[in-house]
Amino acid sequence: MKSSKHMAGWSRATWRWMVAAMLGMWGSGVVLLGWPADALMTLDEWQQDIRHGAVVVHGVVTWLMCVLCGRGLWPHLRLIWQRREALAHWAWGLVSWVALCCVAAAGLLLLYGPARLHDSVSELHGWLGLALPALLLGHVWRRWLPSRA
Repeated sequence: MKSSKHMAGWSRATWRWMVAAMLGMWGSGVVLLGWPADALMTLDEWQQDIRHGAVVVHGVVTWLMCVLCGRGLWPHLRLIWQRREALAHWAWGLVSWVALCCVAAAGLLLLYGPARLHDSVSELHGWLGLALPALLLGHVWRRWLPSRA
């Protein structure tokens, strides 16, 4: 019972899949940030292949992240939203949630938004996505501290 309380709405499997998916999103995003689409013609063939693979990974793992957020994030929010004993920890969670929503909204604008917004939204999506793991670590760092019984 103590373990489930510590997990705060997450199952171990969902947590592990979420970490793996975040690493996949982050790694493929770094490749896309380093080799943007406007530089495609100047890239060697092997670089174009790696960039194409990163686009595919980013798209497929986006779908997985949506599934995992539905599976793990909503139960976590439902359980934790009213528990504000550790206000700083709760605030990190809120900042992480807002950043995750901004990255997702910017990604949707990149896919479906008007072309005139692409450059500015791409910058926001890229840099916020690059910083997102640090924000999330700020939220979950207590997970690795020894528990006080």
